[in-house]
Amino acid sequence: MRVLVDVNVFIDVLTRRMNWAGSLQVLHLVRNVPQLEGWTSALTIPLLYFFRLRVFPEAQARLDAQTAGRGFHRVPLTQEVLAQAAASTLPDFEDNIQLASAEMVGAEYLMTRNTKDFQPSLLPVLTPEAWLALESVATLYEDLTLPATKDDKE
Repeated sequence: MRVLVDVNVFIDVLTRRMNWAGSLQVLHLVRNVPQLEGWTSALTIPLLYFFRLRVFPEAQARLDAQTAGRGFHRVPLTQEVLAQAAASTLPDFEDNIQLASAEMVGAEYLMTRNTKDFQPSLLPVLTPEAWLALESVATLYEDLTLPATKDDKE
């Protein structure tokens, strides 16, 4: 299953904002389940960098942005993606880049905190929690072998 994850899902985890556990679960699944192919726009890494730079020193902001994107493919920010985003009638240009990126790689789902700004869309746009609740995703999570905890070893 190919999914595109919007920048705000990564921000959830980096800032531990409300509902961040669902976003963390999404990132964990995409990084660890072979049946999932995670994508993010090439725009996501610099956005995360500049977001973190407001609060942290440059080296930390750079490390956080690079670490957050680990395990995800990047959709190139091409002229085609930008033209499709600019031509969209949806209200937010950055969201339009995310949607055009998802469409370019043939994503089956786009995960975001901001589903309303993606409507109407032919591509299913879900919150992390709604995506995790899908039966096809729940079975992937059940198959994931989690590392043993200290209690498990005793």
